[in-house]
Amino acid sequence: MKYQTKTLAWLLAGTLFLSAAGSSSVPNVKAADITPATGANIVLKASPATLPAIAATTPAISASPSVSPSATPGTTPSTIPSASPSITPSATPSASPLLTTPTTPVVSAIRGGSKRVKLYWNKINGVSGYNIYYSTSPNGTYTLAKKISGNSTVKYVKTGLNQKQTYYFKMTSYVTNNGYTTESAFTKVLSAKTVSVSSTSKGAKKYANKTKFKKSAAYKKYKALSSYMTYSKSFAIPGLKNTNVAGFASKTMIPKAICQAGGYMLVSAYDSTKKDESVIYILNRASHSYITTLVLPNKANVSCMAYDGKNIWISKGDKVAYFPFSAITKAVTSGGSYSTLNAYTRYFAVQTKVNIMTYYNNTLWIGATNNTASSKMYGYSIVTQNNLCYLTSKYTMAIPSRTTGVAFDKNGYMYMTVSYATNSSKTNYISKLYKFKPDLNAPNKSNQILKGSKLKTLTLPPKAENVCVYGSYLYNLFRKYVFFLQISGRPCCGNKAFFFIEMITKQSFSDRNFLIIP
Repeated sequence: MKYQTKTLAWLLAGTLFLSAAGSSSVPNVKAADITPATGANIVLKASPATLPAIAATTPAISASPSVSPSATPGTTPSTIPSASPSITPSATPSASPLLTTPTTPVVSAIRGGSKRVKLYWNKINGVSGYNIYYSTSPNGTYTLAKKISGNSTVKYVKTGLNQKQTYYFKMTSYVTNNGYTTESAFTKVLSAKTVSVSSTSKGAKKYANKTKFKKSAAYKKYKALSSYMTYSKSFAIPGLKNTNVAGFASKTMIPKAICQAGGYMLVSAYDSTKKDESVIYILNRASHSYITTLVLPNKANVSCMAYDGKNIWISKGDKVAYFPFSAITKAVTSGGSYSTLNAYTRYFAVQTKVNIMTYYNNTLWIGATNNTASSKMYGYSIVTQNNLCYLTSKYTMAIPSRTTGVAFDKNGYMYMTVSYATNSSKTNYISKLYKFKPDLNAPNKSNQILKGSKLKTLTLPPKAENVCVYGSYLYNLFRKYVFFLQISGRPCCGNKAFFFIEMITKQSFSDRNFLIIP
């Protein structure tokens, strides 16, 4: 069988991290008898006209009564009300509506950064917002730093602070009703010290040459890769030693997904300690150099990414989200060490959890990793209306169990990584790369695309995950913290972090090169 072989490159991470949905009768009511409600409190009006009528005439007396009644009755009839009601109803609502004291917020984290402090708290349903107060001493005067409207915001960053100084914070929630506000009790006082934050590291120390690399623990662990060495296509993955996350230092970032987009290679990472937001490292595709970091709006584990020519698509649990590619170019042209993405353009719930994703032939392919059975990958058309994207289900494709990554090359060949467990002694262990040629233009009656038989199978080191195609090469990202344990069980080469790329050239699967990515 003749087939076109794809040049492949695998990206493998190994680093140390520091912590880890009938009718009824109605009485007649005059409009004048109804008083419009002015708020939550309803006031009933008592009107003299509604009181029982009192007789104005004297009862008739016979001409010759046997007993002459006294001229004046002995007692006043009890049926006659007093001239004025004993209680005068209020004509206006009470001074304030009855409000329940809201729940005190629970602060989940506080972090000191460069001239700033960041707070996270748990969302409280039913409140109108939150108040954040700060002071330079625990028992001093607290100033309102921010009044937040709405209960969905659960993060606040106080900037413009003095460097290397401790600040104290407390906060409340509040409820507003009919112009009146009730505030919760204060949280306990929390403190954080501002600190200096270094720039994002561009990579651990890179070996000067192949000879020095061959002495590394990683190389010795996988001697079968001994002939696969070159630096020419290597990318140094930034941020492992330190990532500047919008003025806060993270030393626990885990690279998760890779994506080629325009003139850039994108690498997503999340904070294993969940202290800081997730990021995308932006690298120059031609020079292989780190440019800057895009800080994402939340702490989502971005396990996969895709680029459709206009937008960057990311995974977020059981949803996908997108933002315009212009956010990448804006971050690059800003010239800063980082930029922030305030919000994704839109979220979408899809037919599956989102662990794998790629874009090819006007179709966004999305699938889930199933470790026990085969699964489905869904193909969606991207439709744009009023400058917003919408997803329309288009195709399905059966995929193997334990699929962790998928990518297409320009010729329509499809590459899938299938991986599970950390080594061959573990039950159901596997780590392989499969090559297919699906017929994307011939779905069956159920709109299912058949991927066809395997054209190639290649054994990989453990925990192969996300893949992407860049030119003639396919890059495969490995779960770094698991692979680190596989290499030596201890910090490899001090505290240096390593990434590896295996490249398979166009000519043959036997002509391969192993690349270091520090």
